[in-house]
Amino acid sequence: MLKRISYPLTPQSPLYPGTPEITRAEGKSIGRGDSANTSILTLSSHAGSHIDAPLHFCTEGRTTREILKDRLTISPVYCIDLPVKPATGIRIRDLEPYTRQIAGTKGLLIRTGMHRLRASDLGRYCNDHPWIHPEVPAFLRTTCPSLILLGIDTISISNPQFRSEGRQCHRAFLCHDNPILLAEDLDLSDSELSDVGFSVLIYPWIVDDLDGVPILAFAEIP
Repeated sequence: MLKRISYPLTPQSPLYPGTPEITRAEGKSIGRGDSANTSILTLSSHAGSHIDAPLHFCTEGRTTREILKDRLTISPVYCIDLPVKPATGIRIRDLEPYTRQIAGTKGLLIRTGMHRLRASDLGRYCNDHPWIHPEVPAFLRTTCPSLILLGIDTISISNPQFRSEGRQCHRAFLCHDNPILLAEDLDLSDSELSDVGFSVLIYPWIVDDLDGVPILAFAEIP
């Protein structure tokens, strides 16, 4: 059974503060005498549900083309619930109860519950969400030595109120011989993602030598 875990990308999609807006402009128009209708889209490589590649924070980091190819399939993947308070850092102590469950995982998805605000309160969703503390990447590399993807249901692993910690955490995940890719702004609202290992299929919306890319992503639940 396939469950979509990425959001549709629209001009109304929430964005991390400081990210340029998504715009759609008219290209050709049948109404103006052209033979077809076309549109011109402008968007950040980190708009909507997206993957952060190492190049995002690492000068010599690999690009989306080198990491993703046409499709990335990850298995097993586990989704865990960490309903921490808004604007609170997720720490090692929050992950320790799940150590045995996630030990062999290649993908870890963190459900904070922020998906409940995505459609109703964009301000809080983009500015007051939980974030991941820089101590976490090293812990996960030890606890989950096969981990290649961390996903979360917040706009970013970094909160704009804690930008320094966010930059440090991104580098700790991405600037490494074995980088852990980051999937941000995921839809993890489906309860069937809990308590079972599954596969994640990631299709990059655009494939190029980029630092990040919007994605279409599915969970394949047995």
